[in-house]
Amino acid sequence: MSRYSNFQYDPRRALWVVGFLMPALAPLLFGLQHIGVNLWVIAVTPLALLFGVAPIIDHLIGKDTRNISNEVLLVLKHDPYYRRLLYLIVPTYALGVFCACAIASNGQFTTAQWLLFTIGSGFVHSLIVLVAHELGHATQKRDQQLAGFALSLIAYGHFSLEHNMGHHVNVATPKDPASARYGESIYGFALREMPGIVRGAIAIEKKRLDRRGQNWWSLHNSLLKSWMASLCILAVLVVFFGAVAIAFYALHCVVAWFSITMANYTAHYGLLRREVNGKRERCGPEHSWSSSFLFSNLLFFNLQRHADHHKNAQRPFQSLAMLDNTPELPSGIPGLFCMMLVPWIWFYVMDKRLLEFVEGDLSRVNGVSNAAISENINVK
Repeated sequence: MSRYSNFQYDPRRALWVVGFLMPALAPLLFGLQHIGVNLWVIAVTPLALLFGVAPIIDHLIGKDTRNISNEVLLVLKHDPYYRRLLYLIVPTYALGVFCACAIASNGQFTTAQWLLFTIGSGFVHSLIVLVAHELGHATQKRDQQLAGFALSLIAYGHFSLEHNMGHHVNVATPKDPASARYGESIYGFALREMPGIVRGAIAIEKKRLDRRGQNWWSLHNSLLKSWMASLCILAVLVVFFGAVAIAFYALHCVVAWFSITMANYTAHYGLLRREVNGKRERCGPEHSWSSSFLFSNLLFFNLQRHADHHKNAQRPFQSLAMLDNTPELPSGIPGLFCMMLVPWIWFYVMDKRLLEFVEGDLSRVNGVSNAAISENINVK
């Protein structure tokens, strides 16, 4: 028997297969469509699951704050079970995108049904960025290549560059496009974050190529290779399903990007690393929002234990801990998605939590001007 087969190492070990629910959804719906299930059921299921069922399950199951003991962290890190899960989930997502396009392209949907299904599929398949995120932080070339393929499925190949070399450096500062500011709605954040991440990735890649004396328009450019891979995926879809696949893939990817932006919005909203002697303080647990809801942590591969990820970027998802002195979100990510789409609800809930966590100290809040800080440093 393998020394990794003992479940005492990870109390959630058998539950991580929850991560397959989202990529397996489109193949399941594809089968249901072919046996005659009502088209409205097919069309609304992705959105209903993510925005309705998932938040309810999250609160019914509740929180799980258990951490892996230090004695077994190394064992979990080298347990091949977790890496194999990620390796299997990437082709499952590829099948999911293919089946979703097949459903949307067969001409059975009305325009409203097509829009609902395509938007829902974009939200569901955006979760592949979490697998790519995990693999992209690994040092093995195979993992990074698989991460690149995963991102190409949603035309988001610029993510790894900007996330690893931009976001992790500038997190919780005004310089970081992926750190939301106090009082900034999801819609305003999206208009700043989405193009900001692309620009950041281009600048990082250009600097890397210049340093090596390599041309932008060459096979050395990782961004161009990723975007070409996405065009190849689109070409395959067009070959199988015709020109309608172009509209599906375009809207599917735009929604996936927006969904990733929504997740980023929750991670550092309003939190600021202050300047100390002209330099930003180190990123600590107090600069990331975290959540301990069990179901969404399984679904999002512990993304919600975000403070520990920024403290230990190379730590695998199964080992991430809930840290002390980190502000806690009122819900898992699916519930937060529902909140942020209505900004006044988000501000009502989150601004109060933010100001309570920083104890009214506006110098710890991202998005507050220096004038406001000097006038009212201890707002309660």
